[in-house]
Amino acid sequence: MKLINRIPALVEAVHVLLARFLTKWIGRGWAWQSRLRLGVRFAIGFALLSLLMVRFAFVTHGTWVANAELDEVLVRYLETAGHLAYGVRLSWAAAGAAVLCLVAAVFAFLRKPFAFRLMQTAWAASFAIGFCVFRWTIRAADILNLADHKAFDALARNNLWAMSFIGGFFSLIIPAILLVALLAVAARRHYGITKLPFGRNVGGDIIASLRTGGDDPRWRSSLYWSVSLFLAVLILPYLMFIWGWEEPYGLPAGSGEMVQQQVVKVKKEKKKKKKLTVNPFSPYILERMDIDDVKTLDELEQESRDTYVATANQALGKGGKGTGGWPLGMEGAAVRFIRLKYRGGDWDQDMGKGADYNLLLKFHEWTGMKIAKETEFREISRLKFFPKKKSPPFVFLTGKGGINVSESEVKILRDYCLVEGGMLFIDNGGGWFDGQVRNLLRRVFPGKPLVDISNDDTIYQRPYVFPDGAPPFWHHAGYRALGIRDEGRWCVFYHPGDINDAWKDDHSGASAEVADQAYKLGVNVIFYAFNQYYHRHYEQ
Repeated sequence: MKLINRIPALVEAVHVLLARFLTKWIGRGWAWQSRLRLGVRFAIGFALLSLLMVRFAFVTHGTWVANAELDEVLVRYLETAGHLAYGVRLSWAAAGAAVLCLVAAVFAFLRKPFAFRLMQTAWAASFAIGFCVFRWTIRAADILNLADHKAFDALARNNLWAMSFIGGFFSLIIPAILLVALLAVAARRHYGITKLPFGRNVGGDIIASLRTGGDDPRWRSSLYWSVSLFLAVLILPYLMFIWGWEEPYGLPAGSGEMVQQQVVKVKKEKKKKKKLTVNPFSPYILERMDIDDVKTLDELEQESRDTYVATANQALGKGGKGTGGWPLGMEGAAVRFIRLKYRGGDWDQDMGKGADYNLLLKFHEWTGMKIAKETEFREISRLKFFPKKKSPPFVFLTGKGGINVSESEVKILRDYCLVEGGMLFIDNGGGWFDGQVRNLLRRVFPGKPLVDISNDDTIYQRPYVFPDGAPPFWHHAGYRALGIRDEGRWCVFYHPGDINDAWKDDHSGASAEVADQAYKLGVNVIFYAFNQYYHRHYEQ
């Protein structure tokens, strides 16, 4: 209670300290600029506004698309919608506004009414174009999400929206200062204009009012603080993300007890050899083809289907009987699926709704645990910004092309796996991805080889049992799942058979039984990673 009673006093002390600090530095800035002639101040302001317009010209002429790292398909969506063509027109308008602002900066030294009108015109044109550029960036993200919500999901759209709002907020600083200066009575008199805006002096000299607090300094101070706090609540979380902060990844709280499955081995059916009958009297010469050598989807299903019958599991976690979860987990935490974004390949292959998220839906259905509303992705560099003991227990890596990872990113991956105790869940999407994965793992884990994961390993036992190890599925680079061990646990699980393809809505043509196997294996890997992370940080 004593601490609660002291909170108002502490808040007041912080308020006074910040007020003195801000007043000091604002006063120094005001004193410095007041030494400059008014024409010089306007010239500097419009020169900066011209640079801002040049930046807008580049944004709408290709910089925004490049920074968003859009692939060719997404760029074509924008082209089809006519958005890129509109962006080019906006870039030329922004370039024109930049020239107009430079002209206004030059004529700002002349104490003539036409110079003041020119500055007003340049400001109005720049503000209008800035608003159109802001609307263009917002609309671009929305077009991509509506065109293909799987390739460009709501998370990617919201990230670009947030960048646009943050950039728009900081871009308003220069126009806002210039607007206040243009509305000031002293500025109008300086350029020989006696008529005040709206025919009267609204509130006196705006700059003097802002500096002194006007007729009611206490009220104006409170207004400043309320506006500042409101803006801080809106943009501070995103600034924290940009400068190095990630939302903690918490394990769901609970006390679920593992239920061991009862397994009955099922004998696989042998495929009958197919025969081809040819009419010896036919005028056509047929070259017989060995049908058994043709790899078909039937073969995939025969290799990957269940080889057992097992009871369903009810509760997952560590501890006594009850709901799924972990005793020292985070209340209200959701299971999240995070992909790693890298340069040089299609890291977002089959990402989001209709693939990754199907696995999360199955995880929720079979375990009862809360799941995130969307799948996510993070650049490798972002892994170091998760709080200690609150990092993702696993991250997913897939693709079918090249992987370009810097040395600093290699170190971040090594620390994530070996120091923080995370796990790389890697899936081969085809192409030459296998060689790229092996090269990456040699860099991240020098001296630690990829080894076969035996059929009786824990990762194949809980919560679902795989007596024959991981199903091969499309086996792009082999029939067996591989891994890298560290201190008795798997810090890498590498599936060479494109398990992610079976998670898709259509399962890439595979049967529902094969897809079920893929979901179960994914749940096992996630559950293994969660248990190992919990053991590392909360049981020792």
